[in-house]
Amino acid sequence: MASYEKLKSDMSVCDGERVGGYPFPCHGQLYRCLACGAVGCRQTKDHACSKQGFDVSFKCYGCGVAGQYEAVASGHVQSKSAACSPERIANAD
Repeated sequence: MASYEKLKSDMSVCDGERVGGYPFPCHGQLYRCLACGAVGCRQTKDHACSKQGFDVSFKCYGCGVAGQYEAVASGHVQSKSAACSPERIANAD
């Protein structure tokens, strides 16, 4: 079985900040929407990270499509724009 460190080194992690009383780095797994190409992390609560791209059911904040995603491999350079833009928030409901 692969070690946790090996698993983490093979994936790209989110560099956004967790939202809340004590903001800290997210470090969640990054995913790419196969429909629109948006990249962001997945959280159990809506808008829990400044660069969240997917809700708990893998619905994309970019285009609203659910279930069309792939994990992003390590070495990916994440967009500097936050995933929680007004357009993406509108598609999250």
